[in-house]
Amino acid sequence: MPGVMRLFKRPPAQHDPGEALRRTVSGVTMLPDEDLRDASRARLRRIVAEAVLLQDNAAELLAEIRDRRPLAMLAPRGGPMATRFFELRRELPPPADLDMARQCAIVSVVLDHHGTLIVTALQMLSMDWRSDAIVEQLERLDGLGAPAIRLDAIYDELRP
Repeated sequence: MPGVMRLFKRPPAQHDPGEALRRTVSGVTMLPDEDLRDASRARLRRIVAEAVLLQDNAAELLAEIRDRRPLAMLAPRGGPMATRFFELRRELPPPADLDMARQCAIVSVVLDHHGTLIVTALQMLSMDWRSDAIVEQLERLDGLGAPAIRLDAIYDELRP
């Protein structure tokens, strides 16, 4: 259109040397060096070893809860035990590879299960006088179940 004055000019196209590379690369994965991988695995192995030891104590505690021992005797053991399972979950290292990511995911779920089961069992014990249904649930407590077996399997995988 003659007589129209342009106020803004489009900047000249600049050649971006990285543009072609960005169009061809779909993703970049940074792999930790071998020392970091080994440190992450060692940390996971330590967490799982402690959790396996704790789950033996947790199974004994759950049996005592099932037998409806006094809450005043069980809570001082159960509270810190549940807390430790939750702490171990928070301490899980970032996975160094896909296999370790799978292991960390399983361990995370199991640690959460164990801590939650202990807390719930203690809460039910504190209210067993209120309901026959709660008493029935307490009587059905039988260890840590399949999650404990999964943790044992991860422990076997991680052994050097």
